[in-house]
Amino acid sequence: MHTIYIDVLLILNLYVNWLLLRSSARLTHTRLSSLRCLFSAAAGSLTSLTVLLPQMPLLLSLIIKLLSAAIPVAAAFGITKIGRFLRHLFVFLCVSFVFAGFMLALCTFSGADLLIWSGSCIYLHFSLTALILCTSVAYFLLKVFSLMRLRFFRCDESYEVIVRLGVHTAKQKGLADTGNGLTDCFTGKAVIIFGRDALSSIPEINTPEKLPGYRLLPYATVSGSGILPVFRPDEVIIKSIGQRKTLSADALVGIAGDQNSAIFSPNLLHVL
Repeated sequence: MHTIYIDVLLILNLYVNWLLLRSSARLTHTRLSSLRCLFSAAAGSLTSLTVLLPQMPLLLSLIIKLLSAAIPVAAAFGITKIGRFLRHLFVFLCVSFVFAGFMLALCTFSGADLLIWSGSCIYLHFSLTALILCTSVAYFLLKVFSLMRLRFFRCDESYEVIVRLGVHTAKQKGLADTGNGLTDCFTGKAVIIFGRDALSSIPEINTPEKLPGYRLLPYATVSGSGILPVFRPDEVIIKSIGQRKTLSADALVGIAGDQNSAIFSPNLLHVL
């Protein structure tokens, strides 16, 4: 008979939920502050106390599992838009399944007794140091897979990029370019390079120093280097014209000169 320590249960689930929520935000390109992510992970960690419940019928067990996943997702991303909430919930569950499969494989090949099943929940009989090491390895492997997939990505789709700041919006034809690897050195977020004329509908563009998150970002290309003004919009939407899909992107906007397309990294279009 295994002993379950409540403090270990809560701390491990806090870490795991933080990792899952952060991964879900990255996969869906949704802005999620560190404080809100921590609060949501804590809410999810509290649901792990259901491990103390007795064995339950299958239907009730499934309902509790869904609620345990829905609570941290709702706290992190909100439920004002049902479609977006269900999308985040689906991605969160997929990431959870991948993590569970990774842990199960680790237990199977190592022969160690790391998982304790009780009712509808799982208790990880696992040190925090080992957990951090394993999740770091898993993240590295996913990152390698993402880079390999990007190498073979097709960029011949038609896109439209919409930027919103307050009540003002700007739009421009989008171009997915694998050569655009520009990221903000402070936040690590991708930068979408917009033509200045396309942003003219945003009044603050005439005094860019007043734009939220405004700073000068150094860049380098095959033709030279320079400094690009960037700012943080309230929302960025990428529309795929051919597939009729809309994606919210957590990215900064760079103010370039005279160009006909908003250039962005294909990474913004994909999970991972």
